[in-house]
Amino acid sequence: MMLEKTKKIYNKMSIASKAALWFTICGFVQKGISFITVPIFTRLLTTEQYGVVSIFYSWESIFIIFCTLNLFSGVFNNGMIKYENDRDGFLSSMQGLVSTLTLCMLLLYLLFFKKISLWIEIRRVLIIVMFMEILANSAFSFWSAKQRFEFKYRNMVILTLVVSVLSPLVAAVSVINTPDKFGADVRIISSACIVIVFYGIIYIINYIKGKNFFSKKYWIYALKFNIPLVPHYLSTLILSQSDRIMISKMIGMAEAGIYGLSHNLAMILNILTTSINNAFAPWIYQRLKEEKYRDISSVCNKLFLFVAVALAFMMAFSPEVISILAPSEYYDAVYVIPPLAISLYFMFMYQIFANVEFYFEKNKFIMLASIFSAGFNVFLNYIFIKELGYIAAGYTTLVCYVILGISHYIFSDKVAKKCIKDNIHLFDIKIVIGISCILMIFGLIMLLLYKNLLLRYGLILIMCMIFFIKRKDIYKFIVSIRR
Repeated sequence: MMLEKTKKIYNKMSIASKAALWFTICGFVQKGISFITVPIFTRLLTTEQYGVVSIFYSWESIFIIFCTLNLFSGVFNNGMIKYENDRDGFLSSMQGLVSTLTLCMLLLYLLFFKKISLWIEIRRVLIIVMFMEILANSAFSFWSAKQRFEFKYRNMVILTLVVSVLSPLVAAVSVINTPDKFGADVRIISSACIVIVFYGIIYIINYIKGKNFFSKKYWIYALKFNIPLVPHYLSTLILSQSDRIMISKMIGMAEAGIYGLSHNLAMILNILTTSINNAFAPWIYQRLKEEKYRDISSVCNKLFLFVAVALAFMMAFSPEVISILAPSEYYDAVYVIPPLAISLYFMFMYQIFANVEFYFEKNKFIMLASIFSAGFNVFLNYIFIKELGYIAAGYTTLVCYVILGISHYIFSDKVAKKCIKDNIHLFDIKIVIGISCILMIFGLIMLLLYKNLLLRYGLILIMCMIFFIKRKDIYKFIVSIRR
């Protein structure tokens, strides 16, 4: 009966709702499977080796900015609307631009590889693999972004499942059959090979369909749009990744590995928030284009509440999840999870607000907020990591994401007033502030209760009872979000 009821509900969903659902599922599968395999790798690798893997992916995230300019993000969404009659051509030309930038960065690295490798503490072979993986991932990012705009999800689901399962599986088997001292290198290279092979196929398909490596019009449009955003993208990456890099430099690789585990656990819900925003961005673009402004506030309030509740449950069960994921030497990571989880709420908040700034192409506001937050984060990390240890990094991150979220609300509100004739507010800031305060208070309570199992479980039980009593209202709430 339940299965039939679910099937009927699914069949009644619009194609846009089905696509949003499957894109969210894809996001969870893509990151979730690798997250599930964390207990395997924390036991196969030493804390130092796990730190090397964590640092590699932190640097890869930064290199992506310079190799791709994040062209598959804001400007691509705008291009899908601006050049809707030549989406394949626009996509393949963006891929051509990224290929050119990546090749230039690789040549630059090869000229100065000794100094760069020594500074970032990653061997040359891993850096070369990194560039290949960046190119393959960018092809998939362009392709999947186009799928979202056209509400096509079947092929994306299949490809995501294949890569998500094979990547950690091949990596685990490879590490098991490799001498211990090469564990970190093999973990990185074997996983990257799966991505390069499968997403490399997408890379070729994109060119076959678009037949357009270089387009002066598209390249100039994309560069003019995204070059001013590079400081923003780089700043947000520094904000999210500098913690682990600075911990490894100032304290040690083992501490970076422990912090990396807590960061990975907190960021598991980043899959949810990013998937929601990716599905929401085309919708908010359409509402702004059609001047249906009042729809935005009510939907956003529901999304903020939904994300806050999900983060609250993650904080509540953090000790149990940490004990499952890793040996006892990683346990202190639990005290970093509440500030990082709350940071996710403010990260989601700024992403939602930034959609308005992207749509009206007011990029300078985005850049200013991000640069300040990232710079302030590095400053706070330098002071407090040295004095208080790696746990302090979680709290400096939270402070800076609060600043970022508030800044983007102010800027998006100014943009709306300037670009929209009706003097209306697109977002209900009172509701947003209320949810934010409750979530921060809940995080503080969890920190105090992590060593008191009885009280924490009692609070979780009360939460579950409330959900059971309000289950009908919650169901209506979820249905309204789906719509």
